[in-house]
Amino acid sequence: MTSTTISIKRLVALFAAAAVAATLLAATLGANPASANVSQRTSYVKSGDYRTLATLWNTTAQAAFQCPAGAKIRVLYGGWIFSKSRQEQTLDCVTEKRLSVGAWSALVARMQIKVPQSGYVNWAYITTGPN
Repeated sequence: MTSTTISIKRLVALFAAAAVAATLLAATLGANPASANVSQRTSYVKSGDYRTLATLWNTTAQAAFQCPAGAKIRVLYGGWIFSKSRQEQTLDCVTEKRLSVGAWSALVARMQIKVPQSGYVNWAYITTGPN
């Protein structure tokens, strides 16, 4: 190999490395940082069976609850006979309880609550994403 061939190969490698560095820098500078978006919600819920507060597909989210005491919360994945409930918790008006929906929501996920008496429920819907 001649010195001219080696110089050309080094120059091509240098340009390739510079292009990769520039692409990474542009992606880093242009990216929005992730943050949590909290939406306070109030829902009227009838007593009886579980009631759906939020339905999610192919996304992630959380919900935070505290009252009413004795209410039961859960995440129901899937539908019909293929459904599976997870994260079943009972509210006590003392500690905050959270539901979290993750990768399983590619099918469908429902955040649900079952209250002992009909009434209003205050809860927080939390999503993460770019600003």
